[in-house]
Amino acid sequence: MLPMTYKTAKVENNRRKLQVRMLGGFSILYDGKEIVPGRNMTSKFTQLLQIVWLHGENGISREQLIDALYGEEDFANISNSFNNLIYQMRKQMVRAGLPASDYVQKKGRIYVPDPEITVEVDALQFRELFKQGLEAGSEETRYACNKKALDLYRGQLLSHISTESWVIIENVALQKDFDEIVNWTGRYLDARREYDAMYHVYEKAAGIYPENDYQIGQMQSLVSRGDYKEAFRLYDKVVNFYTQELGLPVSQKLMECYQSMSAQIDNAQSRINEIQSELVINRKEDDREDDGAYDCSYPSFMDAYHILSRNMERTGYSVYMMLCTLVDYEGKPIHNRDKLRNRSESLYEAIRQTLRQGDTFTRYSNSQYLILLVGTSQEDCDIIYRRISHKLKEIAGPRSEFRYSVVSLAELPQELIS
Repeated sequence: MLPMTYKTAKVENNRRKLQVRMLGGFSILYDGKEIVPGRNMTSKFTQLLQIVWLHGENGISREQLIDALYGEEDFANISNSFNNLIYQMRKQMVRAGLPASDYVQKKGRIYVPDPEITVEVDALQFRELFKQGLEAGSEETRYACNKKALDLYRGQLLSHISTESWVIIENVALQKDFDEIVNWTGRYLDARREYDAMYHVYEKAAGIYPENDYQIGQMQSLVSRGDYKEAFRLYDKVVNFYTQELGLPVSQKLMECYQSMSAQIDNAQSRINEIQSELVINRKEDDREDDGAYDCSYPSFMDAYHILSRNMERTGYSVYMMLCTLVDYEGKPIHNRDKLRNRSESLYEAIRQTLRQGDTFTRYSNSQYLILLVGTSQEDCDIIYRRISHKLKEIAGPRSEFRYSVVSLAELPQELIS
């Protein structure tokens, strides 16, 4: 039998209501005041409460609860440890300023929240709103449910213990529902031309899960309301996040979004003066930079690649594309993220300072750069590699290395450059 020391007489629920936030952090409000049960927010007794509260009235079995809390830990008498954990939890809740009560009760073969304490959990409210939205009889009702659900979703579930197995499982399910809500709501607002609201939905989603391409929805809303300049500015920011922060190539979805945005730009004559003014400003900004190669976004690099490829025969220029890949002094990939980030910045400077103004380069990933070399030969490429390597060693030290490979655009099949 579990200790029942802190059982008290039933009190009106409206005087004993806990508001529990688990999305985007963890907090407990009681009578409008925040309660901190214990000093350690990752303690097992806190996780015990979180798990039981998340399962709500459906409850969770003793075996599942022990497995989530203790996992592979080896205890001589895990049953006693579990019972003692519940006892300590109740003591800690009272010490935190909450009324004496069970908080967790055994009901048959499962554990459920204490029915004498009303517990409002944002994650459960989110799930209920998602369910109501799916079962709604109209799009308007579903949108209303989704909007409330999005307001509740302030971040990942219990981010401070996000590596716990049971939290990972819960997070996957919640994120799946969140994704469905975001995309349905985005389409709903797009169809009604409510582009500002659409933008803010995807902006919030991108802030929580920046690696999930929600920025595409932001860009689409900007293009739909005619703000092409801001859409391309956001695109460059996202590309920078992928290549510098995540160390990944730009996703195919983002590339397709860029192509779609480019196709929708209004080139009406009435905007020619505005376009000319922007070009002059951008040119002046480029002129203020030190002499060196032109650094551009990956899509701009691809545009330059196609233009040069198509004009090789007419101009007579030879064009090579060089791929530079950072390695350690043994020629192996660099796995340390901080070291790779610093070395990538050094290679960026080495390329920019070494190449001519007529050359173009782009960051393909955290460990790789692409360079377009105009009017060079195969032998020149090796000389260029040695120059970049020498500059890299000056900047980052003698153990800094990268390998390279080149391809002539003239040798590529015609379908690849058309």
